[in-house]
Amino acid sequence: MRTIGEWLRWLESAEWERWARATYGRALKERQSAYRLLLTTAARLFGEQTQACLVRSPGRLNLMGRHIDHRGGFVHPFALPREILLVARPREDDAIILHHVRSNEFPSHTFRITEVAPPRPLREGEWEQWAHAKALHHKGSGWAIYAQAAAATMVNWRQELGVGEQWCGCEVLADGNIPPGAGLSSSSALYVAFLLALLHCNKASVLERREAWVRLAEICGYGEWFVGTRGGAGDHAAILLSQQGMVTRIGFFPMTVAYFPFPADFCVLVMDSGERAHKAGKVRSDFNRRVAAYEVGMLLWQERFPELKERVRHLRDAAPVRLGDERLAYRFLRALPRYATFEELSSQLPHHSERLRQLAETCQAEGEEAVALEVRGTCWFGMAECERSERFGKALQAGDVEHVGELMCVSHDGDRVTRWRNGDPSPFHFPTEDWAIDAFEQNQVPFLKQAGSYRCSTPAIDFIVDTALKGGALGAQLSGAGLGGCAMALVRCEDAERVAETVARAYQRVLNLQLSWFIAEPCAGAHVLTG
Repeated sequence: MRTIGEWLRWLESAEWERWARATYGRALKERQSAYRLLLTTAARLFGEQTQACLVRSPGRLNLMGRHIDHRGGFVHPFALPREILLVARPREDDAIILHHVRSNEFPSHTFRITEVAPPRPLREGEWEQWAHAKALHHKGSGWAIYAQAAAATMVNWRQELGVGEQWCGCEVLADGNIPPGAGLSSSSALYVAFLLALLHCNKASVLERREAWVRLAEICGYGEWFVGTRGGAGDHAAILLSQQGMVTRIGFFPMTVAYFPFPADFCVLVMDSGERAHKAGKVRSDFNRRVAAYEVGMLLWQERFPELKERVRHLRDAAPVRLGDERLAYRFLRALPRYATFEELSSQLPHHSERLRQLAETCQAEGEEAVALEVRGTCWFGMAECERSERFGKALQAGDVEHVGELMCVSHDGDRVTRWRNGDPSPFHFPTEDWAIDAFEQNQVPFLKQAGSYRCSTPAIDFIVDTALKGGALGAQLSGAGLGGCAMALVRCEDAERVAETVARAYQRVLNLQLSWFIAEPCAGAHVLTG
């Protein structure tokens, strides 16, 4: 490893220029000042002669395939030039000491790996239960929980990751410019950054084999369950595997990776609503309800279509493009209740009562009454989004930017809660009654044009989307898991600032809120820099 003083000199060298250009493209100048602040702070904290590694872990945008990575659908993300940066030095004991450049906002924390590690390596089902209990009772607070999750992950999967039986900790200085809770994967980026730092300090062999990072991404998807949210590995794969100038097409079960050039002369305008969906309490249970609705839908299909159990193993397999039979997809939808409580589901699925009890625990916020899941609408969205994500890659490959934008818009309608016209909102509901299924089938509406009802947007985000589309964007949609955060719009580079300023003025005038925004183009995925 280089000393911190050597890293500071590297930052002013031609070597930095070459590396940064290949990593960030046109955003390299902006990033140089961020590295300088991190390293000068580290020099004061640790001393210039301290040997350390650098870790960068970017945020991500997902252009298509929202809420379906954990159901096997394709996602199409790219890494952002907004990122988490770490300076990490190894320790001889198992203590992990965390510092942040902005110490007033992010106080220091210390814990030991043995305090958060599982007692023995756990299989997936065991890990889920153990991690859920940890999420409810963990000792850490705030940002430290992501470092604890990384430490627990490293220990549980130590054999696959190439880590020995004895673990060393590390002392870390962190900084970052991914706005938290904005739908840009700030939490996953922080988790990945800590995990990479720990793996490097423990000489993990997985870091030496780039092809092994696909499996590393899958492990990250399980590892972040420690925090309490049940997502997939799509964000982690985007953070680890992205390439500069490319959109990454990621498939699941098994994980596959392909790359398509980002459309020339276009960029993505990222607009921050200012609303935040911090994944705790009521918000966490809201996220988990959608995931539970997917799982309940699958259990009901297995009960009611036992002859298709092997053919339909993941929600993506229920999309018409996979089934090869659109009529069967509509039969699947008719077999699902529009809404159901866990009590009602237990009577319909008596053989799955224990699993339903576990799901109910993750879905009910403290003090809440019985939870009703929107089963049909959620699964309808997932099936249609899997269909859209299958088509999206072909549109990218063909350079059909207009179709790319169209698919983004329909996808957002699946999350939409309002539609704005002339400054006035009206409630938006995708119909999920039996008559709607009949109408879509009889009118032969392509499944990919059926939005479904996931409903994770907000009126403010819907306003941003509708105003961007009116202002000239080819496509626009929610970014990330939703319930707050950012919207994104596909725009011509020459139009980006005009569209952003148009939306910002309207946001101020109609909602009396400030809009922050930036322009994004694909950058490279995470790095561990050692010398």
